[in-house]
Amino acid sequence: MFTRNIKRAILHSFLASGVMIAPLSADAESLQSAVRSAVTENPAQQAADADVRATLFELLELRGEYQPEVFIFGEVGGQVVDNPSSLSAAENNTFKETAQIGIGVEYTLFDGYRRENLVYRNAARVDASILRQLDASETLALNAVEAYIDVIRLRELSRLAAENIARHEEIAIQIKDLVQLGRIPSSDGFLVEDRIAAARDAKLGIDQSLANAVARYERVVGRAPSGAMKVPGVNGLPDNLRALQNEAVRRSFRVRIADKLAREAQFDSGIRNADRKPRVTLNAGATYGKNRDGNLGNRSDAFVGFRMNWTLYNGRRPAQSAGLQERIRKAELDRRVAADEVRELAARTWNAYTKNAERSRLLEKQLRANIMIVRQYREELTAAKRSLIDVLEAERAAFNARFQKVSSDAALTFSKYQLLATRSQLAMHFGLANSNAAFEPNYEERARQSPRSAVFNTVVEPLR
Repeated sequence: MFTRNIKRAILHSFLASGVMIAPLSADAESLQSAVRSAVTENPAQQAADADVRATLFELLELRGEYQPEVFIFGEVGGQVVDNPSSLSAAENNTFKETAQIGIGVEYTLFDGYRRENLVYRNAARVDASILRQLDASETLALNAVEAYIDVIRLRELSRLAAENIARHEEIAIQIKDLVQLGRIPSSDGFLVEDRIAAARDAKLGIDQSLANAVARYERVVGRAPSGAMKVPGVNGLPDNLRALQNEAVRRSFRVRIADKLAREAQFDSGIRNADRKPRVTLNAGATYGKNRDGNLGNRSDAFVGFRMNWTLYNGRRPAQSAGLQERIRKAELDRRVAADEVRELAARTWNAYTKNAERSRLLEKQLRANIMIVRQYREELTAAKRSLIDVLEAERAAFNARFQKVSSDAALTFSKYQLLATRSQLAMHFGLANSNAAFEPNYEERARQSPRSAVFNTVVEPLR
């Protein structure tokens, strides 16, 4: 029986060293399924989707800037006109009821590139909104991975805590036999009972943490965990920190968002500077009225022609230019800050990954040594060559090693997925990059090629 217990301890320690290798039953929640649910059904992601669609409609509004403006005007009232050179004596300086109605059309031919910069700015804004949506997907995916791994980790720790109680209960039986044989004092029985109570208390704390982890999982994923969950391996990890940082900055959604905001600031400057250029429009209209301009009777007229407005001086312009330059400078500095923060995050993630890998290897060696110590001490206790306190301390050290090994392995597994998230590749890893994004962040590029095409060829498909 004692040999079987040792074999079982070695088997459990082996499972503890790789807590993610549990078989996946048919009704178990896969990690991919959990991440997909968290990303597609979470209210935060739905809010990001709504923001994308809102900014797309704002871009669509700009189609009106390239279309003629048609308006109707009219008025009713009384009028007195004193103009004897053009009015008869009966018409001049007399009160007359007057009314008129008309229609006008205005089409902008040139506005200092204001419309183009409006399209460029709003296209960059759409891109930034799409990138925020993708960034939200990365965050939600990482939260789901963390919640998934944490449930597995705490389930394993709860199992280890139950096994720890059972091992101490086995020791209690062994101690009872040794007391009856007169090999050890009866007070050793109380010492074992104290350790059993402590082991049960430890399991209570672990079970509480497991319940909290399940509650968090339900919030993040949208449903309770089920079945024998497992985490698949991660391939394609970077070789070194420098490669990780370079790729993280290049692919980072946050850096790309900051870049789009900097582009928006530049296009805003172009919109404001359009006021310094002439505005040329093509105007046409027709008017029909009664007793207009002091003349009795009905009158109609029509017109067509060009109109130009050009503000040569405005006292607000110097301060406006300085403010725009500062806005551009701030946006560019924010972009540098975002890149620096991504580099720091990449370094911290890499440090956690390497530390967890090394710690897992060290704990594996420590656990093997503790298992051998426990086996040796149990044999020596039976032969009255080792005290009970030595055995209990060896069991405590072995349990702590198992406990730390499970947590270390879970942390190592999570840090691998963090490496993917740092490079903005986590959603793509689970096949969510294309299926979850309804639009590609390329609207600014399309707008720069043809502003009108970016506006008129934009189709807002319903999200599926």
